[in-house]
Amino acid sequence: MRRMKISVFNKDYFIKTDADDEYVSEIAAYLEAKLREASPGEDTVSAPRPFLLATLKIADEYFRLKREFEEFKNRAEQKSNSLVEMLDNSLKSIETFVTQGEGGVGTKSKGEGEETFK
Repeated sequence: MRRMKISVFNKDYFIKTDADDEYVSEIAAYLEAKLREASPGEDTVSAPRPFLLATLKIADEYFRLKREFEEFKNRAEQKSNSLVEMLDNSLKSIETFVTQGEGGVGTKSKGEGEETFK
């Protein structure tokens, strides 16, 4: 683990992390945006260090779950597209089979109110 400085509401905090600097900065920026949203017009917010660390962990969990959901959604979409393609191909095969069989031996035709085989 290494020490990293982050700034939230113009106040510097040092945290220990293994995460990429860019990722931690993104989480800190997200946290600051949410704090500004919750306290418009204020330039500083005083928060106890454990509170800040907890909110950073919650934001990290949110980012990870969001990424996992996007990955899951993409995999599900790919599988859905693959299934639709398989169904389309199956339907085309069936349509080709039925079209080739029309008027041939063993196809049904309806006469006046009854079914018969040709």
